[in-house]
Amino acid sequence: MTAILGRMTNYSGQVVTWDEAMASDQKLVPDDLVDFNSAAPVLPDAEGRYPVAVPGVTKPYEVWY
Repeated sequence: MTAILGRMTNYSGQVVTWDEAMASDQKLVPDDLVDFNSAAPVLPDAEGRYPVAVPGVTKPYEVWY
């Protein structure tokens, strides 16, 4: 849980309390990811770049997939 809280804080550039993280309904993986043949939840854009979290811009509970 500490690593998840640290990730939420670092990705967002905002203070996230332990209680906020525990009350979060953020999902770390999509519901339909069931096997190794499933499509990746995040894909590169037309130039082959993946989205990057930007501290202070990305929200603490933003879903990337």
